[in-house]
Amino acid sequence: MAFSCHSLPVGGLPPTIEPHLAGSNTSPAQSERSRNAENSLLAQRDSNETLSEHVDDTGGSPSPETQLQHHARTHGRTGSEPSEQLLSSIPLHLRSHHRPAQLPPLIKRNVSDANSHLLGTLERPSLLHQESDELSDLVETRGLSVLYRPSKVDLDLVFIHGLGGSSLKTWSFARHTENFWPLWLSQDPEFIATRILTFGYNADFRGPSTILNITDFAKDLVSRMLTFEEEIEDGPRIRMGQAYILGRQDPMCSKVFEQVRGIVFLATPHGGASDAKLLNSILEASPFSTTRKEYVAQLEPTSHMLQDINDQFSKTCGVLKMMRSKIDFAAGLPSAPPASQRPLSTVSVRSTRDGAGERRSSAAEATKELQEILGISYSLESELNARIAQKMEGSCHWFSRKQSFQDWFERAGINAPIFILTAPPAAGKSTLASYVIQWIRDVSFDTACQYFFFVSDHQVKRTVSYCLRVIAFQLALRYDAVREALFRLKDETNATFERQSSKDVWEKIFQGIVFRIPFKEDIFWVLDALDESDTPSILCEMLIRSRSMTPIKILVTSRETRDVSNFIHNAKDKVIHEALTPADTYEDIKECVSATVRANLPQDRESRDEVIDQILIKANGSFLWVRLTLDTIRESWHTQEDIRKALRDVPEGMEPLYAGMLGHITQQNPSKRAMAREILTWIVCSYRPLGLFELEAALTTTFGEFLSLEDTISEICGHFVRVTDGKVTLVHATARDFLLNQSNGFIEKHEGHQKLALACLRYLSDDNWRHIFALSLRNPKMTKPTHSSRYGDQHPFLIYATQHWAYHVKNAVCNSDELWDALDTFVHGYILVWIHGIAISSSLQTLVRTAQDLRYFCHRHARERAIIADPPISLKTHDTHWLRSWATDLIRIVRKFGRVLLQNPLSIYRLIPVFCPSKSQIGMVYGRTPDFGVSVAGISSSWWDDCMARVNGVEDETISRVFPTESYFITLVSTKGKAIVWSSETCAELRSIHHNEYTTHMAVNKLGTMLATAGVRTVRVWELSSGKEIGGFPQNSEAKTMTLTFGHSDGSLIIGREDFSVQTYDISSGLVTLTFWTRPQQNFDMNGPRFMTISPDLMKIAVAERGKPVFVWDMELFQDQQPWRCVRHTDRLRSINEQEAWTASEVVCWHPDGTSIFILYQGSGIVHWNFTEDTQKEYSHIEGREMVLSKDGNFLLTSDPSGTLYVWALPRFNLIYKLFYEDIVRDIAFSPDGQRIYDSRGAICNVWEPDILIRQDDSGRDDVSSNHDSGAESSILSDPITHISQNDSTVSQITALVCDSEDEYYCGGRDDGSVAIHSAKDGIKLRKVYNHSSMASIVALEWSKSGKFIISGDDAGRIICKRLESKGKGIWAVFPGFDIRVNDLVRQFVFHPNEGSLLISTESSDRIWRIRGKTKTEICRKSWPSSMGRRWSLCPDNPNMLLWIDPHKIDTFRWEDLELHQSQSFNPTPADERELETEAGRPSLNRTPSSGTESVRCISATRNGRQLIIETVPTGSFSSLAPRNTRVHHIPTFSTTSRNTDAVRRVALTDLAQQTSRVLGIFNDRTLFLDTTFWVCTWELTGLVPAIKRHFFLPRDWISPTSLQLVTYNEHGTVFCPRNGEVAIVKNGIKT
Repeated sequence: MAFSCHSLPVGGLPPTIEPHLAGSNTSPAQSERSRNAENSLLAQRDSNETLSEHVDDTGGSPSPETQLQHHARTHGRTGSEPSEQLLSSIPLHLRSHHRPAQLPPLIKRNVSDANSHLLGTLERPSLLHQESDELSDLVETRGLSVLYRPSKVDLDLVFIHGLGGSSLKTWSFARHTENFWPLWLSQDPEFIATRILTFGYNADFRGPSTILNITDFAKDLVSRMLTFEEEIEDGPRIRMGQAYILGRQDPMCSKVFEQVRGIVFLATPHGGASDAKLLNSILEASPFSTTRKEYVAQLEPTSHMLQDINDQFSKTCGVLKMMRSKIDFAAGLPSAPPASQRPLSTVSVRSTRDGAGERRSSAAEATKELQEILGISYSLESELNARIAQKMEGSCHWFSRKQSFQDWFERAGINAPIFILTAPPAAGKSTLASYVIQWIRDVSFDTACQYFFFVSDHQVKRTVSYCLRVIAFQLALRYDAVREALFRLKDETNATFERQSSKDVWEKIFQGIVFRIPFKEDIFWVLDALDESDTPSILCEMLIRSRSMTPIKILVTSRETRDVSNFIHNAKDKVIHEALTPADTYEDIKECVSATVRANLPQDRESRDEVIDQILIKANGSFLWVRLTLDTIRESWHTQEDIRKALRDVPEGMEPLYAGMLGHITQQNPSKRAMAREILTWIVCSYRPLGLFELEAALTTTFGEFLSLEDTISEICGHFVRVTDGKVTLVHATARDFLLNQSNGFIEKHEGHQKLALACLRYLSDDNWRHIFALSLRNPKMTKPTHSSRYGDQHPFLIYATQHWAYHVKNAVCNSDELWDALDTFVHGYILVWIHGIAISSSLQTLVRTAQDLRYFCHRHARERAIIADPPISLKTHDTHWLRSWATDLIRIVRKFGRVLLQNPLSIYRLIPVFCPSKSQIGMVYGRTPDFGVSVAGISSSWWDDCMARVNGVEDETISRVFPTESYFITLVSTKGKAIVWSSETCAELRSIHHNEYTTHMAVNKLGTMLATAGVRTVRVWELSSGKEIGGFPQNSEAKTMTLTFGHSDGSLIIGREDFSVQTYDISSGLVTLTFWTRPQQNFDMNGPRFMTISPDLMKIAVAERGKPVFVWDMELFQDQQPWRCVRHTDRLRSINEQEAWTASEVVCWHPDGTSIFILYQGSGIVHWNFTEDTQKEYSHIEGREMVLSKDGNFLLTSDPSGTLYVWALPRFNLIYKLFYEDIVRDIAFSPDGQRIYDSRGAICNVWEPDILIRQDDSGRDDVSSNHDSGAESSILSDPITHISQNDSTVSQITALVCDSEDEYYCGGRDDGSVAIHSAKDGIKLRKVYNHSSMASIVALEWSKSGKFIISGDDAGRIICKRLESKGKGIWAVFPGFDIRVNDLVRQFVFHPNEGSLLISTESSDRIWRIRGKTKTEICRKSWPSSMGRRWSLCPDNPNMLLWIDPHKIDTFRWEDLELHQSQSFNPTPADERELETEAGRPSLNRTPSSGTESVRCISATRNGRQLIIETVPTGSFSSLAPRNTRVHHIPTFSTTSRNTDAVRRVALTDLAQQTSRVLGIFNDRTLFLDTTFWVCTWELTGLVPAIKRHFFLPRDWISPTSLQLVTYNEHGTVFCPRNGEVAIVKNGIKT
């Protein structure tokens, strides 16, 4: 492997990573952090100063003495020279990484372990050009020079310096050539055949003017390589960037450059140096130079030269074996970070795992997927670079020398304290944080340092959830184990974290993944501005309670707020607190002031010193005050009197300074003052910092086009605003507080938000948007992310207005007629277009946030109306009901139609409104369809139904437990030992898990990927995504299992038993690793505990014995402890003799904080007991039978003995939801996000989604209390909100469905044995035809084509046939037919075309009955050994024949006697052959699938009867929502008129089968089917290119395994779908 090393000195440019070049030789792993595109920038720029002869002639370089003097004045240093301040601040245990300033030339050096693989123990090598043994005799040279030549040369290693460097000193510690470390490589075994060269050129930017640029320097290098006096032998060679491009493009040079094998760049700014422009400005004013340097200008980030080099290099370097096994993380970010800093982390290019290789075949794809999983939407390193750029060179070093910091940094062990640095506002905390990050990276190159900067005016970057996700993102980029775990979690559970609460992110990613990985290095986290986060107390609690296998050292900066002070006080033994004082930063502030004043007053030393002294006296440690003061008085630096006056007028402190700045704004002329107020209002009230173009687009409607908005802001906004990287922000967070302060009256918060709300609503209320959105969907090349990017370019304000208009409504003035009018216009004319735009951008969560904001606004309106004694007319007249209803609609649209919107955004116009309830706002405003438009009838409910789904258990066995996860919910039937895994999205059954014995408990690990089940004899562990058993062990005790949970790792289980033991088991071995007794062994109670419940942190356990109080034990303490005991106040009044008669406790729920529990007592309420403080709160008005607490602790769910559910908002126990529903509740549960309720009643599990449970996400909304982590709505709205829902569990369900051919009627059979005729127009029941037993369910139903006969069969084997006669207007007469019983379950009825006879098909027999005439008799009967997967169909070309079709053949039988007429097998298709397997699982092409493994589910023929569609599914999967191995075959031609016995040709429609959930039949010669997302689709049978067309969808709350099998249609294209005891009728949905 070969290297070409580059370095960029720092003199005047952004800081680099000097120590790693000087002392700690870079390891190959770290060198791999550069990637192709960035390498070009580094190489061309860092090897730029050439043509040394020409430069020499123009003056050469300053003497070493001059350079050192200038370095001392400017604190600059070369890329390889660490400052003395930095060296002195390095901890002792790391100083071995750095060579001392004076290294004796002949001394052997023992390098650190980190570098031993590179250097080993080396001696000084001999030098080629010198006879002296002293390395200090080395001479700086220009051009290409050989410093070491081995006897055999296999590799050339060329060192090329950068701007301000030289051929030797750049690569020498402390710039002393006796410390020239590249020669140390010559004695390393891996470099024994390596020739070492340097390339020198005049790189002194402080010299005279020059017109040379980067290309000129590169050409010089190419020329010298071609004319080099020594032979360039064939073999591996190494050169660099721009020279490489030129060499590869020049035919004369290509032979030499073909030998290049690799290029490595060290500490090189990839995307340009942000301070290059400043450097040129300084050079112009400096006595060392006469003009700016062209090559310096080409280092600016906006340089076209850099971009050209970048593009050329990426095209040219394809032949290089670049070190691409690892790349810079920024490649996948929206904007790559400035390259003045070392890359943050790397991502492995290799595929992550089998099955995911295609998706993650490159590092860029892996990075992109990590961003999607974690919801990372902003560039990370750019924030760090921006803060580093604010730091003056040489500042902050005092902090790393502090003893407290050194103690924290060097502390060993996993329990390192948290370092908390507190300081007043604007004291430089963020700059210090950036310094610490850079310092940690510098002193130990291999040390990981993750970081996050909270930003108060950014509603995403101020959230704890986003902070944790960013830290996780950085960890995943650096560590394979974290990245692989996240990918695996995504694949198994489809989990993403963008909308998850901070607690969920912490539990799943950090506790579930990160803390369980034994990293090989300490990890550092730096969190800046904790006081600006939304919930600082919650983050503090997480950090202090963290338990990691690897030491994680955390540094936090913050203002000393109440939350932070309380945390420091309560956790004083676990934190190191350092309070920043003005004395700490005095020297840094002095240097900052001095540098600025010297640059502006270079000649007048007396005035300069006076200004510096005056500012320092008043600074009081505030960098912001200093900066603003200097900006304010800079305009007065004309005369000495002007300067003195300005200094006298400068106020002391930020408030007076802000007041002066505001006074300057208010003294402007009215037009400028109004413009400044408008600009500041937008900046202060915006949801996030606006881009310059966004702000300009927003202001244009008021002020027209701007010549230069940036210049306007600078002129009229009084230093309150800064524009950085195209973002417009306030100068500091305190400026926002000042401007919103009511005492100055400049910006009123609610009025400001009203302005922004009106601007957003009016911007969106434009007829053009629908056309624009529709056009974007017609471009198949545009992906959804491209839509947002394109809109951002063409319509800068669109994205902001679309996402955040409701945020401003929420905070606007409540009684504004103007705002209410704008809202009315928007929702009645443009809200569907807005939803269309949201769907295009795939950000449906915006709809939920909008709904929450509108609810909050309505609540504020109601509160203000209630508390104001004499409210204004506008408050009285504005009806908020319609706006609240729209908020509900938006939530329901996401839940019910979210997937549909993402698949087809245009469905919001034609389809979604008609499927909404008639009394919903969207239904009333947009649901009225025009003639021949899609319409829905038959649903009696006019409002949203909270029931999402009902699923059945096993063979009507009682469901004993239900356990939800993010991706699944699991129902347990204890008696069968069977757990069924259901999809949480579709409520479809995914798989069954068979424990095969009576099973009492189940538990899921934190990540939701593993399930543990406990039976009487065994404990077994399963993989949820596959249902495979992955572990287990026998029960080693006869004591009954009382509780089961996973341990601190997924490899352990904790089991509590009836003998009061709590044991931890290793799953792989089944051995007990720990035993804890919750009662002395000698005092065993024969009755055992009533229940045992382990706390979420696995540290404590609550135990209740029969007739005893509840005890809480600390499982972390010794066995002989005194547990906490909960004695209710009522029990304390009992006499001693009554002590045995304690009130019985039924259920205990742990609060998530682990310090309190909720105890449900039998018939006497709930007690909330904080056992650490021994305080109780009793709520006797709550009667419950079951109780469960939401994961975040915001909601409590109870059920009473009658089956009614109650949701209580904590901590006030306000009733917010009540659901009346009959049937006793066996178990209840919240979904992990607390937004869904599950209950089991008998054999049914109900899934409820009350919209009242939808809460604010972790987006940091302004008005959410910082004491709650995205708390429940009741924590935002202090008044209780009660929603009462009634669901009639007594309604009988449709179990069989058939329709007539005239689109007038349909007939339904129910689970109560009834059969009734309904109108196909509106679903109204017209006539109950007859009843089976009320205990029986109708399982088969058929109606003759003429409508004269109807027949049904129930699950008890009873068959009833009736003759019908229509009397018109929905009146029917019913006449007797026959009533018989059979011994089998009826599968199918088929009427003869002339309706004179009837086929009755059961599992094991078929019968022909004559039904015409007075006598109804059985004609014939055939019995079969099994169902054989058959299904019967009318013969298309012979009315006297019947077709028997099974998966393998078509048999033709005679109607009159069921005698076989003809038998034809199907020709095997390639798909058939692939699927045929022997019983041993090996392929076999010589056998057909065994009988009974497949069954025909659907047969349908075209109108001419010549083509058939046949659907087969695995036997027993008829009721599955998406059966596996579904097969669909097309028979192009079929006839029974000949006696041809050849195999029938059939075509396997593999592609269609993969998209099919169920085939419905053939409609107008097109296959009609439900796809896997439950769209009703058609497939063309006759087209040259078969095409699938989607028509409409079935809402997800219509879908269940039962209803899906009953969906049917008639010849007019009307589709019928059962739903909760009714039948939904969809007309005009199937268009030709």
